[in-house]
Amino acid sequence: MMKETYLIIAYMAVWIGLSGYLGVLAQKQRKLALRLELLDKQLKRKED
Repeated sequence: MMKETYLIIAYMAVWIGLSGYLGVLAQKQRKLALRLELLDKQLKRKED
């Protein structure tokens, strides 16, 4: 019984860690997309 409990806890820890990591990556991707959009707008202003 104890081994199964540790296995379940380990799986939960892995999934929580993976979900957190993917959340951080998604947040960084959104910030990067915003920066690229702002940079594109600045370049278009300079061209005009």
